[in-house]
Amino acid sequence: MQPTTTGQNRTGAATAEEGVRAMLQANERWAPTEAIDTTLADADRSFYVTESDSVGSIPPPVTIHGMLKSGFDKLLGERPEVLMDKIGERLAFERTGTRLYDALIVKYETLVAGGDMPDLPTPPDMGDADVASTLERIRSEEHEHFLMLSEVMTSLGGDPTAQTPCADVTGVASMGLMQVVTDPRTTFAQALNAMLIAELTDNAGWELLITLAEEAGETDIAEQFQRAKAEEEEHLVIVNSWFTALVTAPFATVAA
Repeated sequence: MQPTTTGQNRTGAATAEEGVRAMLQANERWAPTEAIDTTLADADRSFYVTESDSVGSIPPPVTIHGMLKSGFDKLLGERPEVLMDKIGERLAFERTGTRLYDALIVKYETLVAGGDMPDLPTPPDMGDADVASTLERIRSEEHEHFLMLSEVMTSLGGDPTAQTPCADVTGVASMGLMQVVTDPRTTFAQALNAMLIAELTDNAGWELLITLAEEAGETDIAEQFQRAKAEEEEHLVIVNSWFTALVTAPFATVAA
């Protein structure tokens, strides 16, 4: 890993003026005189949007209690499957969050061992907790959220090991975050940038899940979600403070 500094970056057009000039001349000579008609391409996309299957399906309840509750809710005009789908989504995201922090901890410990990790600020309400213990605590809380969601899914008659459609989608969307954090070339600040995206998404996801639980009349579950949301809000503040400190540091290090 190397610090982010000015180097031999030749990706911009300004570094190849002759090539750019030749490209523009070719464009003037060969480019269509009228706007390209994308009607057929748009029609193909529309066809696939209309005719394609959904991204999986929501598993049916696996217990008698879940079947009865689901059927009763449907009689009332409610959609219990939406809550189950979103619980599945948070399950997938919290599992990914745990693994993200596992990777972040390895990167941090490596930088500390090499003497390349500058001091990071400690939020005022965290006492004497250092960065290492804070990372471990956040990782543990992400895992606890995953376990809590598994229990909630089971209590509602669902299967926490099943992949719901939204869980599938969030898994795909999270792949880039994992690639950033685990890439040996990325600095700690760049990894924190990815974690910041994850924490912002996580907070929004918990907020929606709380709303769905309250609308479904699951007040006890909503309270559990509220406690998780409070912890996620703290995660966001901590990650953002570390990220800001590294990006605004007056000198370049392999951490930033």
